[in-house]
Amino acid sequence: MSALAAGAASVSIEPPLGLPMVGFVRRHAPAEASAGDLEATATVLEGGDGLRAVVIGVDTLAIQAPDVDEIRARVAEATGAPLAAVLVNVNHTHCAPPGCLSVARLGGDMSDGAPSPAVAAYVASLAERIVDVARLAASRLEPARPAWGVGFCDAAVNRRERRADGRVILGWNPDGIVDLQVPVLQLRRRDGSAIVTVVGYGCHTVAVGPDVLAYSADYPGPMREAIRAWTGGECVFLQGAGGNVLPCVAFATDFEPARAMGRRLALAALSAVADRPAWPVRYERIADGSVNPISRYRPVAGDGGATTLAAAAVDVAFPLQPLPTAADLAEVRADVARRLEAARARGAGEGELNTIRYDAVWADLAEAAMAAGLREPSVTAPVHALRIGDGAIVTGPGEVFSEIGLAVRERSPAEVTLYAGYTNGLVTYFPTASAFPHGGYEPGHGNRSFGLPAQVTPECDPLLVRSGLEALGRCWPEWDGIRAGDDLRATGVPPAPPAHQPLQREP
Repeated sequence: MSALAAGAASVSIEPPLGLPMVGFVRRHAPAEASAGDLEATATVLEGGDGLRAVVIGVDTLAIQAPDVDEIRARVAEATGAPLAAVLVNVNHTHCAPPGCLSVARLGGDMSDGAPSPAVAAYVASLAERIVDVARLAASRLEPARPAWGVGFCDAAVNRRERRADGRVILGWNPDGIVDLQVPVLQLRRRDGSAIVTVVGYGCHTVAVGPDVLAYSADYPGPMREAIRAWTGGECVFLQGAGGNVLPCVAFATDFEPARAMGRRLALAALSAVADRPAWPVRYERIADGSVNPISRYRPVAGDGGATTLAAAAVDVAFPLQPLPTAADLAEVRADVARRLEAARARGAGEGELNTIRYDAVWADLAEAAMAAGLREPSVTAPVHALRIGDGAIVTGPGEVFSEIGLAVRERSPAEVTLYAGYTNGLVTYFPTASAFPHGGYEPGHGNRSFGLPAQVTPECDPLLVRSGLEALGRCWPEWDGIRAGDDLRATGVPPAPPAHQPLQREP
């Protein structure tokens, strides 16, 4: 148990106009404008025993290994935090340039295999800015205490729409499980003012669609703006388990749906912690009177007990389906060549041609990955847990389905658990085991968006849940944990928000 200090910062990561944006494969034109809200944000925590933790949010689609590993090592060196306590989460906006070179061919001119010097320069500058924001947050440490809460925002929907012919497409599945809760951590000074508000929500950042040729943080940008205006403190958004979740109003041709969703999420987040205590408060009685005696009660902040800060990481080997052979990749390239020839013959535009080139890009990246040493059908990535008082952040290294994050939250020993997918690397989509028989993009070929030679197996669903709970167990040594035969599927019933604290007054 220890005292706690916290600092927070934000820096702009706004690129020059004219760079390609990644995420929407059909979008081939570069950015012509900007919403002006691309940022890297961070909070740094320090316990009384000297342990430091760093939580960073970045407005970009993806930062994969080894790039994210190098950034985290630099952040650890700059802040004095151990690697296990350094979390780099991407909000997964589809309206930003590449965050690393390995995803540079997921938009723009996909006919050219080499990223431009301008793209390479932005990737390098982004890494610098991420380290900068962590260093800046660490320089602002001051006494703090955490307030955890849980809000609700029904602005998202399960996106695995089942068609009449049995096909699964990206759309609306109102009957599908989706976690609409908003876990929130607010770190406060003794006077009650906010140092930083950390907001988690699991939903694809695609309120802004591919026809908008402008840089944008999507809905997290307006959310941060509102929270800063209302609290006076910083704001960090952490993308949750949003692998199979869309905004209810998605792929818009302007910024308005993103602004509306961001403001709505800000309201949900702030209402979650509005009456949650951070520093202990008692109400002092002051005698007064007029015609009748009056008791006036005024809040007085106490010193409070110690706050636990703990971190743990578990390296997980995620099994893959069989890797493609050289003949498999050659057939993919031949098929792409045939489709491109037919599309050009009928006058297809560059947007459609990009959607065909997508498979050839994957073949190139898969071949490179196997040439670099990926021989066994598995890939290793970390799962983290960070305990801050009675609440926790648990991570997943990819586009984790909502049900998986919810399964961890349902079983967590923490009073509030913020599940952050898209953290410390993006391996691939991580669907639920039950999604694989139905096919569709994520279990069928979602790995191609990340250059992974093969998709993960259904066993990765319980593996992610179990490893997240294992990491939590290392931060809660008094917790009994889970048993070998426990059912690790989500029930679909979100954990209850923390109970209200009774008013404490002087006799």
